Amino acid sequence: MAKGNHQGQVLRDHKKVGQKFIPPLMQLPNMKETSFRDNTLPCLIWLSAIFLRNPDLQSVHYVIEFLIKCKDILNDDKSPALVFLNNFDKLTAEQKGRISEGIEDQAMLNFLRESLVHHHHLLEDYPLGFLFEDYVYGVDREEALEHLKEDVSALLDRCTMHSTKVQTTAFVSMTATGKLFLSSAIDLPDFNSIFTAPDSDESKRVASFVRANINAGAGFQDAEEGENEWSKSFWSQCFDLEACS
Repeated sequence: MAKGNHQGQVLRDHKKVGQKFIPPLMQLPNMKETSFRDNTLPCLIWLSAIFLRNPDLQSVHYVIEFLIKCKDILNDDKSPALVFLNNFDKLTAEQKGRISEGIEDQAMLNFLRESLVHHHHLLEDYPLGFLFEDYVYGVDREEALEHLKEDVSALLDRCTMHSTKVQTTAFVSMTATGKLFLSSAIDLPDFNSIFTAPDSDESKRVASFVRANINAGAGFQDAEEGENEWSKSFWSQCFDLEACS
């Protein structure tokens, strides 16, 4: 009985079309589903790296604060959801420069650099590369490659707790930065439960909700702005890096 009630809560806001249940965001116009592994994973790989090597509270705090800071600096309602790395490629050099110069919180900047320096070191045209301008660092290539492999492996299974934390943070960031507006008619789960009560029924409801909708968020951006070149480049570079390791 409890299981049946839980499924009913998860599917409450879904629309049944034939034998399929369509999640709320996929009911929006111009929305399309994308492959999480092929398209979305490379765009969220920076969050995977951050959550793997830092406490949850610190990770959520700095990720959300960074994205809000980007929003405030750009001051442009048309700017894309920057939680997806590919969307940084849609910014001009001038916009990236404003973000880099506008980050006054040195602790946040150091946190991002230290968490993502292995990406910057290994990947050409890394979308957050502008944060590393004039940054002096020392990285062992083999260690950096192992970290990158861990970042990818940890995110391949969308149903793990790590992946759920990443996807939940990405989803919440879109609402925090005004890139996603949710109808009051949608019965939203308590997103904090992923971190405060990970084994609870509410946490499971969050996981189901986010998995059903995060691809829609990424797909919506791509549908507006064209092909996701970053994801293609990421997998191509990973193949080359693996072949050379």
